[in-house]
Amino acid sequence: MTATSRTAGTGVVEGPPRRSGWDLAARVFTGVAVLLTVAMPILGMTRNAVLFAAIPVSAVIAGRRYGWRVAGLYLAVTFLVANVFENLSINTGFPFGTYHYPGSSLRIVDFPVIVAVTYCSLGMICWLIAAALLDNADLRLGDRTAAGWRVNVVALPVLAAALMTMFDLGIDSAASTIQQTWIWENGGGVFGVPWTNYLGWWFVTYVFFQIFALVLTRRRPSDLPTGGERREPLALALIVYFMIVAVTMIQFFTVDAATVTDAAGQVWNTDDIYATLFSFNLFGPVVLVVLAAVKLARGDADRRR
Repeated sequence: MTATSRTAGTGVVEGPPRRSGWDLAARVFTGVAVLLTVAMPILGMTRNAVLFAAIPVSAVIAGRRYGWRVAGLYLAVTFLVANVFENLSINTGFPFGTYHYPGSSLRIVDFPVIVAVTYCSLGMICWLIAAALLDNADLRLGDRTAAGWRVNVVALPVLAAALMTMFDLGIDSAASTIQQTWIWENGGGVFGVPWTNYLGWWFVTYVFFQIFALVLTRRRPSDLPTGGERREPLALALIVYFMIVAVTMIQFFTVDAATVTDAAGQVWNTDDIYATLFSFNLFGPVVLVVLAAVKLARGDADRRR
């Protein structure tokens, strides 16, 4: 179905928007993410520039999946929650730990706006991968008669938050200890990162995912995407997530060994950091991406409907 809306009761309910140039844009930016992943080691880049390519991809696929109003509400909720907890942690140490962002950039209090936007885009990518793993559970949240409805309302945010935390576990030691994109002021046992950071990531991302799940449960019946329209946003999310993860894995083979010292004075070997991140990403996020891709290719969710 490609209808943009239909009348339900006394109101008009927004459905997924019609296919347009936005779909082509999402594919193009996904292609950019792939090219960046390949080009970064060639150009000697160390920052994960693929994260910026993910921003327009996530915006378009969210609009395709839920309609622009709901996608905008997701953005508002995620942006607000991320800013509140990041600023709270920067100033108090809860829930992530004590850290700061060096340099000057556009900020809301002490939290860089571009990092907040990245939170939102990566969050949508992880949410859609979780939806693929749970057979389009996000599309059934508004149907309280669906099998496993109560489970999905909680399981989907929990799994999406786990995917977000896996991403951070797979890059944080490189981004902070090596690249110093942010600084952990007291260091930490995970190559200069405190374990509280990962617990905090799971908690904060779970909060905004749970809010979004509850929003979706209150949607009135509407035309839902079918066939390829339902699968494409999930497929693009899988590709982008894999590219983001692959950047750190590639750096294991392309970055010269050295030593780095964290803010607490602990010296770390960069080879050890990248080897550990490579191993975790290979047997963590990559496995889940493959599983989600297999489920999409087999059409597991289509057989359930």
